[in-house]
Amino acid sequence: MILQHQHFSIQGKMILEKFVYQPPLKKDTSMYNEACLMYNITGQVDLYSPAQKETLHDNECILMKCGQYFTSASKATPNTPSEVVAIHFFPDVLKWAFADQLPGYLSVNNTCLSTQKAISRVTADEVLKNYIHNLLFFFDHPSLVNDELVLLKVKEIILLLLNTHSREAEKIKAILSDLFNPTHISLKEIIDAHCYDNLTIEQLASLSNMSLSTFKRRFGELFGENPATYIRQKKLNKAAQLLQNSSTSIASICYDVGFSDTSNFTKTFQTYFKVTPSEYRKRKK
Repeated sequence: MILQHQHFSIQGKMILEKFVYQPPLKKDTSMYNEACLMYNITGQVDLYSPAQKETLHDNECILMKCGQYFTSASKATPNTPSEVVAIHFFPDVLKWAFADQLPGYLSVNNTCLSTQKAISRVTADEVLKNYIHNLLFFFDHPSLVNDELVLLKVKEIILLLLNTHSREAEKIKAILSDLFNPTHISLKEIIDAHCYDNLTIEQLASLSNMSLSTFKRRFGELFGENPATYIRQKKLNKAAQLLQNSSTSIASICYDVGFSDTSNFTKTFQTYFKVTPSEYRKRKK
């Protein structure tokens, strides 16, 4: 549940954003003509791109290319609110921020080859933490904010990323040069990447940028099976392999292969293999 959502926009485009939420929370995000820096102030959140899953904890930061994403924050213990700040990068806004003297590595038409990594981690050093702290001051005093200040904060974060992460300067520059090059991932790569994650068929369809009906049709054409059956069988066969070849607890295996609770896992496993997970392990040892 969203408890507080603040943002500063330019010409209808949300640039600086802060939201406080109470887990659990699930959210689809489409960024077709923008990129984003996301700073996780408090809480734990899982971010899914078509080919990646990244888990953020307190004071961790990522850069996200343009593309399709899904965010999931599970109910935490203690059940306290989580807080996130995001800076959104649009090509035209970057041009305004740099007074039309946009660095070549930020050009949408740059010649950098697109990478397959949609999410890249950024070290949250003291300089970046101070930048975020400064942003929080303006969210607490929104009357001080105008378009000129928003553009200044956009330019500032770009320059800080490049000039203060000396050991990561080349990596940061490569990431920035690739922000607006879409990552092209096949449906098979998406399924291979997320088969053992706790995602619904609807969420997989969203990551694939397809309607549910189109996703099911293309999935059937590719795998010769409907998504629910295929993915369930993959999860169960992986679980059986782990039961046989490891000493990992049954509860851990349940979550590792993408089931959300042990009772459903045990019931589904028994229906498929005709024995419970514990019985299967005893027979195979």
